[in-house]
Amino acid sequence: MLILTRRPGERVVIGEEILVTVMGVSGHTVRLGIAAPQGIPIYREEIWLAVMEENRAAAAAHADALPAEPPAPEQTSPQAVSPEPSGESAQEQPTDPPAAH
Repeated sequence: MLILTRRPGERVVIGEEILVTVMGVSGHTVRLGIAAPQGIPIYREEIWLAVMEENRAAAAAHADALPAEPPAPEQTSPQAVSPEPSGESAQEQPTDPPAAH
């Protein structure tokens, strides 16, 4: 394992395409910025381990334990918007999730 000391604003280059920048340090927390090609997945370790465990569990599942058909999509009813205390109606905000890359 390579161990480096970097200050905020300093960078580390991995290979020819990955750039890691120390964005800030606060107590025991370090903020990193990672620039990499879009096709390279970047995960926090705890997320990576959870994904790997889910993959292992899915690979070990017996075929007869799986449902015969996928579940039907859930039907949702439109929600009413309650008026604001000032008497004006609330404006709806977009609910689309942010795009992942």
